[in-house]
Amino acid sequence: MSKKKLDILKIFILLNSFLIIFVSCISNNIDNNNREYGLYSQIMCPVCDGQTIAESQASISNDMKKMVNTQILEGKTDKEILNYFKERYGQEIISNPSYSGFNITVWIAPILIILGSLLLLIYYLRKNMNKAEL
Repeated sequence: MSKKKLDILKIFILLNSFLIIFVSCISNNIDNNNREYGLYSQIMCPVCDGQTIAESQASISNDMKKMVNTQILEGKTDKEILNYFKERYGQEIISNPSYSGFNITVWIAPILIILGSLLLLIYYLRKNMNKAEL
C-alpha cells in the first residue's frame, strides 16, 4: 500500500473515531435529559396550582430542578431522588400517588365507577327492552 493511501486510511479512522465519540456524548446527554424531564414531571410545584416543576417557571421550581440535576450527577437513583422530595415536602409533592395505603383508592375508584356505570346501563337497557316486548 502506498504512503498516500495509508495516510488517507489513518485520517479516515481518526475521523470515524471522533464521530463515534461525538455521537456517544450526544446520546448520554439525551438520556440524562430524558431522565431529568421524567423526574421533573413527577414532582409537583409546591406553590403552583396543579403544575409539575417541568411546567412551572416559579423560582422554587427552578431550584428544585437544580436539586434534581445535582442528585443525578451524584449518581442517585430516581427512587432516591423522589424519596428526598417526599421527605422534605410530604407525599403530596409526588404527582403520581403511590399504590399503597389510602392512595390505592385513587387507582381503584375510577375502575369501580366505570364498571358500576356499565352494570347500571345494562340493567336499565334490559329492563326497558322487557317493557317494550310486552
